[in-house]
Amino acid sequence: MKDKSLTSKVKMIAGIATAACVAYKAYKVFSRPAKLKKLKDQVVVITGASEGIGKAYADDFAKAGAKLVLAARRKEKLEETAKELKEKYNIETLAVVTDVSKEHDCINLIEQALEHFGHVDILINNAGTATYEFFHKENVDNLKRIMDINYWGMVYCTHAVLPSMISRGSGKIINISSVAGKIGTPAMANYAATKHAMNGFSDALRAEVAKYGIQVNVICPTSTKTSIVMNSANNSAVKFDPKNYPGMTPERVSKETMNAILDNKPEHVIGFLENIGIAINKISPATVNNTLKHTIRFIFKD
Repeated sequence: MKDKSLTSKVKMIAGIATAACVAYKAYKVFSRPAKLKKLKDQVVVITGASEGIGKAYADDFAKAGAKLVLAARRKEKLEETAKELKEKYNIETLAVVTDVSKEHDCINLIEQALEHFGHVDILINNAGTATYEFFHKENVDNLKRIMDINYWGMVYCTHAVLPSMISRGSGKIINISSVAGKIGTPAMANYAATKHAMNGFSDALRAEVAKYGIQVNVICPTSTKTSIVMNSANNSAVKFDPKNYPGMTPERVSKETMNAILDNKPEHVIGFLENIGIAINKISPATVNNTLKHTIRFIFKD
């Protein structure tokens, strides 16, 4: 009798917990439209904004009525994006040519944003690059370059904007990482290292700045259809056509990122199977490692 009673209690608790989770998720979904309205007139700085995921972010924030500061290296493409969004959504935009691997460029980006709009509400550290090569064949200069862009670019921009956010007692730092920041990807060791570094930095910073009312989110997409392979220094290492990089769309990444920001989700991994893989990796790293060893030959040339 006692065993049946205990089983009934466990089932009841599990049922209550499940119902609470469903109710909480439903609340988040239904509260998003109201939260989305609060993005109107907020100042959003986006790096790597001229194409791919960055451009998708710019479009979604523009649609919400935000004021945009768009940063990228290619002036013509950047200014074209800024003009297009300004005309399409009737919003204020500012284009600032920026190479995030250079600290003075990042400082200039934030200074121009503050001078033009008076403050920054959201910084999206999206600019990034990758290399596709086995580590022992990789050029050391390429290894340094990718760290300068992916990691130090985030650090420079964040360091430049934080004092103004702290003084206002509010702000959001959104760091665009990768599933490779959770599980190391073969033939992309340095890329994975930059994203692991980004994740660790974000976790530490989140705890530091919470008392100032500043939110830090990490977004970890899986493979996304962008020009990142085409723009890499050694895309000839992959077996597939770099022009047709497989994966989810930038629009999906942007939508899920927006939801994570509105829900104040500290970390969001995009991709059902990727979430399963990360969960398995925590329980049995050897299983994931063995899988990666066998799948690498289907993606990269030896």
